[in-house]
Amino acid sequence: MERRGLNIRKAFLSSVLPAIRLLPLPIASRVVSGIGRLEYQFRPSIRRSFHEAVAHGREILHGNWDVESVSRELAGNHILWRTRDLLLDGVPDDRAREMFEVEGREHLDSALDLGRGCVVLASHFGAHLLPAHWLFREDYPVRFYMERPRHISRFMSRHFQTEGPLGQDKLFISRGGVPADSASSILRATRALKAGCSLYLAGDVRWRGKLTHETEFLGRRFRFSTTWVVLAAMTQAPVVMVFCRMDGDGRYHMEFHPPFYPPAEAAMGDPDPWVRLFLDRLETQVRRYPSNSNEYFFWEEASGMVA
Repeated sequence: MERRGLNIRKAFLSSVLPAIRLLPLPIASRVVSGIGRLEYQFRPSIRRSFHEAVAHGREILHGNWDVESVSRELAGNHILWRTRDLLLDGVPDDRAREMFEVEGREHLDSALDLGRGCVVLASHFGAHLLPAHWLFREDYPVRFYMERPRHISRFMSRHFQTEGPLGQDKLFISRGGVPADSASSILRATRALKAGCSLYLAGDVRWRGKLTHETEFLGRRFRFSTTWVVLAAMTQAPVVMVFCRMDGDGRYHMEFHPPFYPPAEAAMGDPDPWVRLFLDRLETQVRRYPSNSNEYFFWEEASGMVA
């Protein structure tokens, strides 16, 4: 998929977001997504790219949706998705909380009540960083286990400035890291879970090397990281899936699923049942809400590595 002047768009959004935030936030959200819909309307190459991708996705998933309307909404959501959590930067807690409709919070709380931490299993579906933003707002002890996200709010960045044995900085991972770095990061993540933290990571990360598993997703084959399976199995921490979609009213609908528990033997065994459990749930979300599919329909079947 073409980058669509990504750097220009980021600069433009950064310049106008402070003014847009002065609006009621659901309206501000719709204004941001409206930029993408306008681009879709007036740029034939963009419209054609989305049409082809959405039509192919509908065929794979046997979806019952209108290609034109989904393509238009997906183009708008692409812009909102790329703003990450910047729309809520500097926003007081009471205003920010009004942007979230939360379902299944009791599943997360019951998992954490066990005292073994919790693997909060996210994805790149919908507003993928907003669950973490909400967790910080609600004072959950959260640590990221992924590459350090960029172009995020100052609010979230401040929560990354934690030091010590459970500090956030040492938990960020890198694709260019050496095996020793990977082993050390897993040990640190294990300590965070045993200390009762929520470990936030994505289950749809395409990766190479150890702790990966090749399987089918949306009609193509990819190799995904299975680190989340290993961490849950090693620590016996519960896994709670979370999906957060961008709704038409401009708000975020966040859904926590009931916890599940990969057994200890899954740390060294076949991860396929657990990977498939997650990917099947993710495909269900994409089938139900294709305008929140972000870049999934544009993924190319290749070596399993994100471009």
